[in-house]
Amino acid sequence: MTKYLKKSAILAFMVVLVINTLMAQRAHTNWGKLEKYLVIQPSLNISAWETRSFVTNMTPVGDGTYQVKMDLTPGQYYNFVFMARTSTNAPGGLPENYTYYDQPPSTGWIPTSKDPDTIQYTNQAWYGSVTDAGDARRILLVPDLSAGESLYVFNNFNSKPSVPETVQALAGDGQVTLNWSKSKGNWSWDDINVMAGGYYYIYYNSTGPTNDYTLLASLYGNTTSFTHRNLSNGTIYYYVIVTADAYSQSVGEPFEKKTSDLPPPSGKAANQAWATPRGTMPVYFKVEHLDWNVVVKKNYLVWLTPADKDGRFFFSKTPGRIIKIKAGDDG
Repeated sequence: MTKYLKKSAILAFMVVLVINTLMAQRAHTNWGKLEKYLVIQPSLNISAWETRSFVTNMTPVGDGTYQVKMDLTPGQYYNFVFMARTSTNAPGGLPENYTYYDQPPSTGWIPTSKDPDTIQYTNQAWYGSVTDAGDARRILLVPDLSAGESLYVFNNFNSKPSVPETVQALAGDGQVTLNWSKSKGNWSWDDINVMAGGYYYIYYNSTGPTNDYTLLASLYGNTTSFTHRNLSNGTIYYYVIVTADAYSQSVGEPFEKKTSDLPPPSGKAANQAWATPRGTMPVYFKVEHLDWNVVVKKNYLVWLTPADKDGRFFFSKTPGRIIKIKAGDDG
């Protein structure tokens, strides 16, 4: 007879439900059309993977959260990842019957709690490497729970979104066409969290690289091209492309930090507040102290500050990829 009884642990990751109208513009409706799965392995010697580990469907619980409840053994280490899978009726130009994997980083802590209404960093879950090959996974050490207790482990599919690695601009008569690469996850694979659940936000200005940037377009996360028309030939335009996934930011509301950047609350907080997006994206941004030679060396990566903030004291800047081009010629 084993010394410990198996207790429950709930692995929950943040997914916005399409029926929740409060989440409008925060997650594309296509994200809700993909099946979500947990892949879990009771060991740190074998990395969790679909072909060799336990796979279970995750179900929505009505507050923007997908959950799966499992009986896990106290004192046991587990490693796990998430999957998102399309069907034969794949949305938004995605391939049919295709599996996308969560791409966790190799370091960092994952918030956990014994109470579904609060977040506590109890050092029970983290990002780390498993096996001799150093495979990056989410890791869980199940504590010795009392009878009737559950452990909640809160995750965001794919951690944080990345900006496109490449952006190109093509000038035409009174127009500019932008093309960019798809957002990648930590493993350099396409980020389905952006492709199905997120957006690309395009900001621009025509008065100089450090002046305020205005939101030009919000585009579905599987989009890789946009044409800006009715421009003045001979004018130089500056464009910045920002990536948002299903859990990061929406446009047009007062700026807040992204959910993944928020510290655990000191008191009670609704589970929905942690399981759905809270951050918002300003309509106006600015890029401060821009040296174009440095920008080129950094592969055109810039950090955006809301137009009404002082960048010296604002520490949650948003990354974006910048490009400049003169309308009406070949740039």
